[in-house]
Amino acid sequence: MNRPINQPINRPTRRPLYVVGHGLVLGRSGGRLVVSRDSAVITSAPLGRISEVVVFGNVGITTPAMTALLAEDAPLVLLSADGRARGRLEPPKASHIEARRRQVLLQHDDAARLELARAFVRGKIHNQDVLLRRRAATADEPADVWALARRVAAAGTAVDNAASIAELVGIEGAASGAYFRGIRLLLPAELGFRRRERLDPDLVNVLINYTSALLREVVFGAVVAAGLDPYVSFLHAPRSGRPTLVFDLMEEWRAVLLESTVLGVLGLRMIRPEDLTTDPAPRTGDSTDGRPRLGPSASAAVIARFRARVDSPARSWTVSPGTTYATLIREQSLALRRRLIDGVPYEPFRWR
Repeated sequence: MNRPINQPINRPTRRPLYVVGHGLVLGRSGGRLVVSRDSAVITSAPLGRISEVVVFGNVGITTPAMTALLAEDAPLVLLSADGRARGRLEPPKASHIEARRRQVLLQHDDAARLELARAFVRGKIHNQDVLLRRRAATADEPADVWALARRVAAAGTAVDNAASIAELVGIEGAASGAYFRGIRLLLPAELGFRRRERLDPDLVNVLINYTSALLREVVFGAVVAAGLDPYVSFLHAPRSGRPTLVFDLMEEWRAVLLESTVLGVLGLRMIRPEDLTTDPAPRTGDSTDGRPRLGPSASAAVIARFRARVDSPARSWTVSPGTTYATLIREQSLALRRRLIDGVPYEPFRWR
């Protein structure tokens, strides 16, 4: 008997395995992946319970480990020590010809591209507004945070009138400028956060960069699982080697999962400026060498907080109680697929 399309399949829950730390080696022992240093086992996990392996920095990986991951349809993600993408080993997948054909066609349809880009930005601005309003009471000057939230919301009212991607990007930039001024007011002044700038060396920007890399890989997996091409985008201009569709779909999750995680670890004082290190040991020629980055214990704390956030029940008026953010990220990729194939309007996730 054929299984109904909406009936869930009972499979063991799979979770990412994060490997963080210079000098570690990822290998295979029987049906498990094993992380070791100097032949001493640090941790291990059953292959059948791993959704993907995300490696940060200078970690050795054995061929048997890579072969086992491919056999389990589990990607291997290679990131620099501060979370910048280096590459990804992807298992062979069944082709999704129609979805990808429609994706390419719509990417060259100016009206369709603008429609989707508006949806991504609309979701992002709404969720930025919600975060500031929810956190305003914790600020030293709540009225100032509320005023900035209103500026973010006002920018959002202009999204549907944007006549071009360029105009839409300008609206998004104005909203993000007010939003990060609000974020600054939610943080202690001694953290030195002035603005959102990827290359700034303060702890807040380092944390945002790092958590962005974690979110990127979660969304990347959802995009690939939905049969979409992660390199053919609508809001972000496609660029060789950059998964710009993933960046599109990340927009609505940034306030919800990324900045909220950063505010959480800082609010609980789980991470402090002294947790930053500039020791690349050894230099690899990576462009991030010499920049501040999180030490191993701080990285582990951020990863744990981020995963707990992703796996927590979502706050929204439109989803079933108990539905996690991880589930919704996958559902949003499938919703985009339905837009491409069936023309069903794409609606971004709206936080509450």
